[in-house]
Amino acid sequence: MVSSHGIVNAFFLFAVALVAASQAQHATNADSFMSSACKIVAGSSSGVISVTFCMDALGSDSRSLSASHYSDLAIIAIDLLTSNTTSTKAKIDNILKDDGNGLKPGDATTVCFQSCQAAYTSMLQGQLGIFYNVQAGRFPEAMSALEKAANMVEECEKGFGKSNVKSLLTTENHDSFELAKLGALLLNEEH
Repeated sequence: MVSSHGIVNAFFLFAVALVAASQAQHATNADSFMSSACKIVAGSSSGVISVTFCMDALGSDSRSLSASHYSDLAIIAIDLLTSNTTSTKAKIDNILKDDGNGLKPGDATTVCFQSCQAAYTSMLQGQLGIFYNVQAGRFPEAMSALEKAANMVEECEKGFGKSNVKSLLTTENHDSFELAKLGALLLNEEH
């Protein structure tokens, strides 16, 4: 004869198994959505965004597991861009501090960093507007601002090359450029 504890335990284990299966299915569906979105965005980016970059960037944020719309993923890209922009601006500010590192007013390197500092400051000032435009469903406005941010970062990096000085921001500029483009491309799919 089966005891009531045995039935209760069996029912409990069955319920736990159902919850685990449901969570695994939800994670699989979310990962599948993100994977599909990254493939579509990479395919429409003319080689600017790779599937790997998209998956790595968006997958670094746990919110990607519950994303069900392109705009959900765009918000993640925008948040990552804001974080990258904030840290890059802080790096530029530190480089430009007069700490005996050899930068002189008016020299090519200083001018490049000052130009980049202005670009990153402008980007930070626009980030909140981009976020609110996405939240309000004003995707064209948000896309335009993200494209502008990508262009500013691209010009920042090109400034070093035009001045024949080494950029200390290549990685940061590249990441900011790709995150801005990723956000814009995701919103374009939502639009």
